[in-house]
Amino acid sequence: MNLQGWKAGDQIAGRFELVEELGVGGMGAVWRATQLNLGRDLALKLLLPEYSASPGARARFEREARVASALKHQNAVQIFDFGEDDGQLFIAMELLEGVTLRSIVDEHLPVQPLERVVRILSQISEVLLFAHEMHLVHRDLKPENVFLERTPQGEDRVVVVDFGLAFIRGRKNSGRLTQAGIAMGTPDYMSPEQAAGDDDVGPPTDVYSLGCMLYEMLTTRVPFTGNSVQVITQQLFSAPTPPSELQRDVPIPRELEDLCLRMLSKRAAERPAMDIVHGLLTHADPTSDARERGRDRTYLEGRAARMISTVRPAKHAQTLSDVHAAPSGMEPVQLAVVGELSGDLTLGLGANGLLAYIVSHEQPLDGADAIFAPDATPEALQDLKERGVPLLTDAATGDMSRVTELLRAGVDEVVNRPIRAEDLSKKVWRAIRRHRRRNTG
Repeated sequence: MNLQGWKAGDQIAGRFELVEELGVGGMGAVWRATQLNLGRDLALKLLLPEYSASPGARARFEREARVASALKHQNAVQIFDFGEDDGQLFIAMELLEGVTLRSIVDEHLPVQPLERVVRILSQISEVLLFAHEMHLVHRDLKPENVFLERTPQGEDRVVVVDFGLAFIRGRKNSGRLTQAGIAMGTPDYMSPEQAAGDDDVGPPTDVYSLGCMLYEMLTTRVPFTGNSVQVITQQLFSAPTPPSELQRDVPIPRELEDLCLRMLSKRAAERPAMDIVHGLLTHADPTSDARERGRDRTYLEGRAARMISTVRPAKHAQTLSDVHAAPSGMEPVQLAVVGELSGDLTLGLGANGLLAYIVSHEQPLDGADAIFAPDATPEALQDLKERGVPLLTDAATGDMSRVTELLRAGVDEVVNRPIRAEDLSKKVWRAIRRHRRRNTG
């Protein structure tokens, strides 16, 4: 029996049987457990007994479950159940098998290959972008809160954990429960606004913390070192040494270093938004398109079907329903293409529920659900952005300068050349989903 009084074989709520304790931290203990009715292994988080009588602790624990369950994303932990058994609060969640990012990132360990660095950071930025679109801010990003699982294909599945300090901006019942004026987070990864004790921190805080992690993965050390007071002071007032001056053994692409330093800007308004960070990291990852193609197609199409609820009829579309029907469960949407599109690509888009048609800059686009403008200039894209629908374009793989320029012009997604139908389709659906979410509040 452990100090909390739980032991292997104990049952919680008559549905979960404890197998072994995995760890204790904060207000909870995490156990490997078996869900009896399904016979599956999962992780069961239990509120520690010393906090069970505290209304504040119970509210925090319940809120953690609510926030985590709202974040349904492949790079976030899946929540199965939440409840109370004779005063004992519990959260049943996905059991992660692997290691934390801290196990591979440390000043005593060798720097990771650049491809793996951007691959890991790209996945982190993707789930953070998803969270920010829900008005959810993590506020405690650090390597210890990033989990790495190996997929059957031998790749990293990155999972961001511990949204215990996270809060949903603008929602009274999900707001943060910390005392105003108290800096929350870990000093090595704390944003200047957190270090200053600002009461209201937003998505730029996560951008800064992710920048600290990118810096550490490029150099094996955090931007600022010293005791907690020294680090907090430097977070507020000192500029970090450029990564390339600390890591001379492994060349660091200039665009990646520039991105890292911009993410570490002292002023929140000067940091790039998470969608730009994600776009640049994804474009810098040469395996991102292949990884997306390797995911289960049924899962992707199911997500796409849930993204779209209604479709406006296109006034100028060439109907492709006679050529290729949309996949089962998906309502087709209209994709206006300002430029050229091959027949094979058109058919491939149709197979993914996208009815593509060619238009010129001058033609009305009232019926379009999204616009794809391949090889367009930033100036042309700015004009198209005024149409009020998701806008996509393309860029050569690795051309981060163009991607930066395009994202600043307001493009929602950038597709790598050569263009594949499944890659473009995925990004169109994602852009439409994001657009619909923003418009519905």
